[in-house]
Amino acid sequence: MTDLDPQSPEEWEALRRAGYGLVDHVIRMHQELRESACWRAMPDSTREWLKRPAPLLGRGVEAALADAQTLLAPHGPGNLHPRFWGWVKGAGTVPGIFGGWLATAMNANAWGGDQAATWLELQLIRWFRAWFGFPERASGLLLEGASAGNLLALAIARGRATRGRVKRDGLRAEPPLRVYCSDAVHNSLLKAAELLGLGHAAVSVSAADAEGRADVAAMRCAIERDLQAGCVPCCIVASAGTVSTGAIDPLPELRALADAYGLWLHVDAAIGAPAVLSESLRPRFAGMERADSLAFDLHKWAQVPYDAGCLLVRDPELHEATFATQADYLSALSGGLTPRGAPMFNALGPQLSRADRALKIWLTFEALGVQRIATVFERNVRQAQLLAALIARSERFVVVAPVHLNIVCFRLRAEGLTPEQADARNEALLVGLQESGVAVMSPIRVHGRFCLRAAICNHRTRDADLELALRELERLAVSLETEGADAG
Repeated sequence: MTDLDPQSPEEWEALRRAGYGLVDHVIRMHQELRESACWRAMPDSTREWLKRPAPLLGRGVEAALADAQTLLAPHGPGNLHPRFWGWVKGAGTVPGIFGGWLATAMNANAWGGDQAATWLELQLIRWFRAWFGFPERASGLLLEGASAGNLLALAIARGRATRGRVKRDGLRAEPPLRVYCSDAVHNSLLKAAELLGLGHAAVSVSAADAEGRADVAAMRCAIERDLQAGCVPCCIVASAGTVSTGAIDPLPELRALADAYGLWLHVDAAIGAPAVLSESLRPRFAGMERADSLAFDLHKWAQVPYDAGCLLVRDPELHEATFATQADYLSALSGGLTPRGAPMFNALGPQLSRADRALKIWLTFEALGVQRIATVFERNVRQAQLLAALIARSERFVVVAPVHLNIVCFRLRAEGLTPEQADARNEALLVGLQESGVAVMSPIRVHGRFCLRAAICNHRTRDADLELALRELERLAVSLETEGADAG
């Protein structure tokens, strides 16, 4: 019987050769990004190749890696590329890749105990508390993303509103709970309400104001209506960078509203939170430090490779009470691998088995430094203003929402077309841009109409990339107009 390691010196050497080849491939891939297409569709031949059954006998790591590099690596979503501005995706960095590789090689289960992964995660939580102005006693947990953070935060707020009874008895004996947000909130909040048994009916959605921010007065009216109806107001969810336009809700006013009614204030800062590392951008997020819980991503603007998010919670006792359970096999010992006093992150969330996300986050910031990463936020915000100015000078396009941070929403003017025809033409324009390989933007609807959204959170983007993308959009627009005239 043999294990799964190489069985001879020759096989070990082949493994080393394959590893060095992979490093060379990854470095070259990043070095040559600007010369490649932003995105390219996977060919049908590769899709068919992927339908093969699993091999009974292995082909060896060199052969398998060669196929992965040739057939799969060229067909990612494109977010490494300097002209990828779709869906608010970070571009990653090579130091972060190295951190992910080393964490994978260590193969740690970061559930807790006396091991590097958990102590490093605790250190990152200390960093985050300092960055975001949370108290030293606040708790935190690395997660797959802010969507998971929103789910956990809502679970904590639900437990607080029911004084912990929901953990024992469920929701059947409780009056209806209510959560308040604007219609610009991320859809993960609705998913969280579904998963926690609250349902869509529990989420009270108020229309955002003209700037795309939460309307505090409307939210107050909704709370009063629910109180009169016998419901229990539970939580306000604010956005520090809405997913559609990047608007920042009036956080101090929402804090005051939450205090007035005894509600939990959760801030979804998936998009904007890391910008507080920039001294010039930090004032825009005033009030975020007073949240009861804060969810944010590091794989977006902070450029850590996927996936990496975090939840901070002001009340550590309430956080642990929501998720901690007892099991003999998880007992702390007087020493050894799980000594009393060591971090036990499994008590702060639903997972027992957890990947080590800390090492790639830590290595990203250790290798590059906070100041250098913060300059990316400032440059991207300036570039969003530049793109908006370029669009404003164009005769064919119009900006359709305020540019708050790094997101620009715009559309083709398409005069003389019905709203439905204009939407169809804008969609065709977006698809044409993606398929051209020049740049990637993503769809959004503003005031009910189909628009293009450029979410500039890419550290590789240069001003010239924005100018090139707009020229390509102009070319595609002319082509669509010609096709439309010919069809007419």
